[in-house]
Formats: sequence, C-alpha cells, structure tokens
Amino acid sequence: MTDTAGAPQPVDPKDRGRLVVADRVVERISVIAAGEVPGVVSTGSALDGALGRRYPRAEAEVAGQRANVRLRLAVAWPTPLATTAQGVRDRVRAQVHHLAAIEVDAVDVTIAQVVHEEPQTERRVQ
Repeated sequence: MTDTAGAPQPVDPKDRGRLVVADRVVERISVIAAGEVPGVVSTGSALDGALGRRYPRAEAEVAGQRANVRLRLAVAWPTPLATTAQGVRDRVRAQVHHLAAIEVDAVDVTIAQVVHEEPQTERRVQ
C-alpha cells in the first residue's frame, strides 16, 4: 500500500495474511516427537510404510489453531505401556505447540505392537 506521495504505508499485522498449518505437518511433528520418547521404537520398511504398517504412525485433524492427534505405536518390551503412552501425549503436545503454535486438544495413543528388541552389539570389520 502507498500513500499519495508514493511512500509505503505500514500494514496492520492482522491484514498481512494468515498461516495455515496442514494436517500433514502436525502428523509429521507427532511421529518425530513420539519417536523421541524412551521405549517407542520405529518398525517397518518403506513397503510397510506404503501399506500402513510402519510405526509410529499419526493422523491429525487441524481446525484453526487447535488439533486432535491419533497415534499408533510400537513399544519395546518390557517398557511400561501406560507410562510410555503418557510420555508420548506430553511430548506430542509440547512439540506441536512449540513448532507449529497449535494447541493439541487430544492425543489418542494406541499401542499396536510390542517388540522384543535384541540388544545392540558392536560389530567389527575383520
């Protein structure tokens, strides 16, 4: 916007536009945040991801500045499930709010798989 002399006029912040955060963005943030919680494991190959069998997996519904998230997880045995689920809820809420400025009203967590992880051994080249 310019005035009659051709100088730019400042634009009121509320008239500058708006930011829309897609559902997919919140889903991706949620998957990464869930993976950061101790006990949550990533499972599946690229093919499993295409078939919907890779964990963690998220679905999000964003409406304005609020969201609901549904997560399906794989958890390592013998991790306490209730504690892990609460840790995932807390981490997802915090990360989505921090990174996307969206309040998460609900995080529904489903433990879809319990995985017996083998201890990682150091391999040496011989």
